[in-house]
This record gives sequence, C-alpha cells and structure tokens, in this order.
Amino acid sequence: MNLFKLSGILSLVFGTLSCLILIKPYLLMFALLSAIIGFIFSTLNIYMNAKYEITKKAFSVGYVGMMLSSFPVIFLLVIIIRNS
Repeated sequence: MNLFKLSGILSLVFGTLSCLILIKPYLLMFALLSAIIGFIFSTLNIYMNAKYEITKKAFSVGYVGMMLSSFPVIFLLVIIIRNS
C-alpha cells in the first residue's frame, strides 16, 4: 500500500475516532489529539493528490478526513463562546 492510500485511510480513521471520542465531552483533549493527527494525515493526502495528480477526480479522501477532524475544534469553539 502506497503512502497516498495509507494517509487517506489514516485521516479517515483518526477523524472518525475524534468524532467518536467527542460523544463524551470530558474526553475533549483526546478528541483534539486525534483530530490533530487526522489533520496531519489529511493534509499529507491532499498535498500528494495536488502535487502528483494521483486521482483525476476533484474529490479526495483527505477532504473527508479533514472535515471529520474539524468537528472537535468547532465543538471547543462553541463551548468557549457559550461560557463567555
């Protein structure tokens, strides 16, 4: 398995994991840690797709991983705004 496919799969895994951990809000720090790792792999996937034009379609798996990884950050922002 090459690095492009591996980074796409790992970005989906860590993005989904961060959303699942977010079900229990007191585990927010672990969700953010998983989201950061998901962001790294999704950025790597999107970069390699743009640089080498691996997929001819405009949609990459890295975009889904980045969207899933952004949910804990948005959740944290909502908590901060509500408490202020």
